[in-house]
Amino acid sequence: MNPKKHKPELLNFTTKALAHFKHMVSMQGKENKVKLGVKKMGCNGYAYFFEFTSRSNKSDHRVCVDDIDFYIPSDSVEIIKGSQVDFTIEGLNQGIKFINPNASAVCGCGESFTVRDEEFSTEATSAQKKIKNIAT
Repeated sequence: MNPKKHKPELLNFTTKALAHFKHMVSMQGKENKVKLGVKKMGCNGYAYFFEFTSRSNKSDHRVCVDDIDFYIPSDSVEIIKGSQVDFTIEGLNQGIKFINPNASAVCGCGESFTVRDEEFSTEATSAQKKIKNIAT
């Protein structure tokens, strides 16, 4: 098994995550594909989701890793691009965890996140430079 043989610039799956999805897909019957992405919700803007499905939308991006078909909705691609998908066990809790380089903040409960806003970052940097120039 080589989890990095797919498109790591889109998503990177750990060995634990792939083992978890492989086990879960084997129990699903006809719904043997995984759809994962983000949807607007929570106190910070976005929350991750995954579900088992038997089909995909034409606009979904397909990533096949270790014989598992993952479908990412087109509106989720830029938000989760470059993320690592892991499966963690912490005490009595276990589940899928996204390590997303595009997330700028996570809410206190850890269920939702915000994404860096490039335009905002550029404006903030310009404002900081102006303040620095005025101060010197």
